[in-house]
Amino acid sequence: MVRLQLLLSALSVALSHQACVSDDDCSLNGVCSRTGACKCDPAWTGDDCGALDVRPAKRNGGYNMTAEGTSSWCSKIVQDPWDRGLHHLFASEFTHGCGLDYWAPYSRIIRAESRTGPAGPYRFAAEVMGAFAHNPTVVYSPADKEWLLYYIGCPTQVSDTCQSQSFTCGPGNDLNGESGVSVLSSRDLRHWDFKGQVMQGDNSTDWDADVTNPTAFPLYTSSSCGREASAAAAEHGHCPGHTDAMLLVYRGCPFNCGGSELINVAVSETGYKGPYTKIEPDPIFSDPNEDPFVWRDKRGNFHMLLHSLEPDGGFGWGPQVGRHAWARNYTGPWTFGNKTLAFGTEVQYDDGTTIDFFRRERPELFFSEDGEMTPLLLTTGVQERNSPMSYSIAVPLGDAGVRAQNQQY
Repeated sequence: MVRLQLLLSALSVALSHQACVSDDDCSLNGVCSRTGACKCDPAWTGDDCGALDVRPAKRNGGYNMTAEGTSSWCSKIVQDPWDRGLHHLFASEFTHGCGLDYWAPYSRIIRAESRTGPAGPYRFAAEVMGAFAHNPTVVYSPADKEWLLYYIGCPTQVSDTCQSQSFTCGPGNDLNGESGVSVLSSRDLRHWDFKGQVMQGDNSTDWDADVTNPTAFPLYTSSSCGREASAAAAEHGHCPGHTDAMLLVYRGCPFNCGGSELINVAVSETGYKGPYTKIEPDPIFSDPNEDPFVWRDKRGNFHMLLHSLEPDGGFGWGPQVGRHAWARNYTGPWTFGNKTLAFGTEVQYDDGTTIDFFRRERPELFFSEDGEMTPLLLTTGVQERNSPMSYSIAVPLGDAGVRAQNQQY
């Protein structure tokens, strides 16, 4: 009897460590080994590879101008292709000393620079777009040989003192101008041309009448799959050959955002100017989220990081703010990772201090340039407790992220 109990106990332990039967059980952030355990890609950890492998951040890193009375929110890091020692950071920054509560209409888009590595610290370099302009994300389009900056907003007059005002930038919202996605293009990351509003909401009763929080990824590939995509990826339609198509992921909610905030995917087959067609009329999953960030990994799978609006996350309600979703093809089906937290509100710093932030949103990743699409840094907008001010932080991911933070490429 004792021997049987020992065997059953050993079997139970073995089964408890059998985390996977397929790569989907590893959140497509790793591979399921023959032993039934996930082997996670760099920057990911956990039994299902669903958690980012966050490491201590530089105490003075990111973009933080709160000492000068200026708040910022969200950020996207781009390494200069002509000057490899220079990194650019594109962020929302609020004019007139206004805090996060006045993001509309005081937000503008700025470019900051760092010569101390991608983790910063960054210093203001130039205004890209004046108020109201918000939620910038930058991606390079190989098909167009241009950098594209997706954002929300429209030129708006603001008062000299911080106060809310009602205005619209298009159908879907007449309270704060958030509805509607616009694009700028640039060949040098310094001079930007307005290309127009490429996606609008509407004034209907649809769940996504209000369209905001854009994130884009070019579906461009060469005529062959190349080293970064396997034959299996090609077989599943991940490597279709040359295309100008652009993927656009957005957050939708009812008119004036009077309901749940949910995620959908649209695609333009004719380039970034559109038109964009939604892959389906309904949200891709039922869990409320905003601030999606989309990318395609080295195997051709698609991923998102999101700001979760679950009861213990959301706007300062708790630590469960970062979630991950994945799909083998952008058309779905998409799996929302509600079992493992991708990242929380607590951030450790390299000086031994820790901050548990009140709000932490708008996640974006900075990747390696070796074809492996390894996430090196996670950037988010943060707000400390009992403070109206906000800023942007950059947190290293895994050993490669630590080396990048310390400029050890």
